[in-house]
Amino acid sequence: MSGDVITGRDGKPRCAWAGAGDTAFGRYHDEVWGTRTYGESAMFEALTLGVFEVGLSWSIVFGKRDAFRKAFRGFEVAKVAAMTERDVDRRTRRSSATGARSRPPSTTPARCCPHRRASLRSRSPTR
Repeated sequence: MSGDVITGRDGKPRCAWAGAGDTAFGRYHDEVWGTRTYGESAMFEALTLGVFEVGLSWSIVFGKRDAFRKAFRGFEVAKVAAMTERDVDRRTRRSSATGARSRPPSTTPARCCPHRRASLRSRSPTR
């Protein structure tokens, strides 16, 4: 195997960044990384975490996935689209997701796509 691939303790080949042990990175590698994503919530989560990764390290963002899930209402698009500016401001102040009070405008539905807000709010999330 090349230097970028290791054999985990369970015998499975993994990318070196995932590590050999039973860790959160290893489980992420086996269950999420490199698999096709069809679900709307899963795609929204990947996009959102990718946006927040800019300027941070992946390990920091990955370590705060639970906080991001809470702040972004389980990454359910309809629920996030229904958030008001007040909801966003309140969650930003309390969020342990990044520790920062600012947020990228692309994650604020009212600023990102005000013309689509009503249609997004009425959509039922797909599973």
